[in-house]
Order: sequence, then structure tokens, then C-alpha cells
Amino acid sequence: MPQLQEFARWIFALPETDTGSVSTVPFVDIDQMLVRRDRRLVTALLVFLMVPIFWSVGLELVEYANDWPRLRARLVLRGLAILVPAGGLIAVRSAHTRKAYSRAVLCVALALVLNLANNLLRLQGSILPMRAVFLFLIVMYGALPNSFARQIVPPLVYTAGVIGERAFWVNSDAAGDLPTDVLILLFVNAIGMVMVHRRVTLEREIAVRFLAEQKSLRAVQQALADLQVLCGIIPICSHCRRVRTEVGDWLQLERYVADHTQADFSQGICPTCMLQHYPPGKPAQN
Repeated sequence: MPQLQEFARWIFALPETDTGSVSTVPFVDIDQMLVRRDRRLVTALLVFLMVPIFWSVGLELVEYANDWPRLRARLVLRGLAILVPAGGLIAVRSAHTRKAYSRAVLCVALALVLNLANNLLRLQGSILPMRAVFLFLIVMYGALPNSFARQIVPPLVYTAGVIGERAFWVNSDAAGDLPTDVLILLFVNAIGMVMVHRRVTLEREIAVRFLAEQKSLRAVQQALADLQVLCGIIPICSHCRRVRTEVGDWLQLERYVADHTQADFSQGICPTCMLQHYPPGKPAQN
């Protein structure tokens, strides 16, 4: 179970807290917590995207070992391809606020969309694998969390580009015609937008409830900090009503209570003492 708790703390960027005492629980910024979680997700995605690029470089070094011009062209393309995840990784890891993170992820998503231009290097009439298109859309809708508008714009731009290429340059590997491919792409984007909207709404509701809980927690902490309670047996003189302190001094009851609590005393007189010391008809004394 400790390993599971550590994994959950890594995923959700939870701070180290002492759950045994309410007064030691710090105030947590829910927005910063979500930013740290999203940064970890995008970082893992960008690192994962670099793996097949390096794998392809290794294969091409073996395949085109005797064809230097073609190998050089392939290495240039792979170098340009690695710039996107590498630059995005630096930008995302350097973003520590919601605004900076949002801009960085938007730039990364748009740079990934530019990868669409690689399809123009295919011969006209060649096959465009639609499964790669669907996988790319799933990644953009599910693994690049951002605000609703900034997350749906890149995949919609990518979809429009794919439809244009499918209409004028390449063919689909599926048996369907162009209208069928367009309908499937629109359906995938609709599902993706519903997922993003649901995530954004859920995060907003969690933030509202979390802030309300934090506000209540701070109120409890303040109340506990202001509260001092007298407990145990208090030694008090049966004649003068003085109280013995921890160091052996004898203090008046009012002084002892004032020193050990946040309470204070005000001077007054009760009705019984009023009749006893100031009966009707007795002249007042200074």
C-alpha cells in the first residue's frame, strides 16, 4: 500500500502532509496541483514520441548505410521531427503557471499538426494510413490537456488538413470513399470534444469543492489556534480562592484564567451581593 500511495502522490502531485493533525495540513493551490499533474502527462507523452524517432534513425542507418545522399535526407527529416518533442519538452517543463503551461501545450500541439506536411512528401495517389490519423487525434484529445478552446483547435486544424490531403493528394488505406472518411473523422472529433468538455467541467467542479473544503479547513485551523482549554485538576485555596501554578506560585483566580486561556474578566456585582452590601435605605459609601 505505501507504494500505491507514492504512485498516487506522483500522479496527482499531492504534497507531503501529516494527516494525524488537522492543524498541520497546509493550504494547497488546486490550480498548481493540476498544472503539475498535466505537465507530467505531457512530459511522458513527448518522451514517448521521441522513442520511435530514434528507433527509425537506427533502422535507417543500417538500411541506407551505402546510400549517403538518401541517408542524409532521411537524417535531416528525423532531426526536424525530433525538434518538436524536444523543444516542447523544454517549454512544458519550464512552465510553472497555468497561463505559461497553456501557451506551451498549444504551441506543442500546433507544431505536431505541422507534421501533416510530411504527407505531402508522399507520391500523389499513395496510401495514407487512417489508423495513424485516428491515433494522432486520440493523443491530441486525451494526452494534451488544456483549456477547452485551446485543446480542440489543433485537432480540428489537423482534421481539416487530412480531409484536404485525402481529397486532392493521397488515398485512404480503408475501403471507404472520401465521404465515409470525412464522416468518421467528424465522429472522432465529436467524441474528442465531448471528452474534453467533460474533463474541463469536472476539473472546474473539483476546484470549486476543493476550495470550499480548504476554506473550511482554514477556519478550523484558526479556531483550533485560538482555542485554549483548561483541563485536569486545578489546585485552589478553599479560603482565598487563589490557584497554585505549575511553579508553585499562588495567583488570583482571575489572573490564572487570563494567563491560561484567552478569556478575560469584567467587574460587576450580582443581585445577592447587591442586597447584602448595598441594602435599600443604606447610604452609599465611597
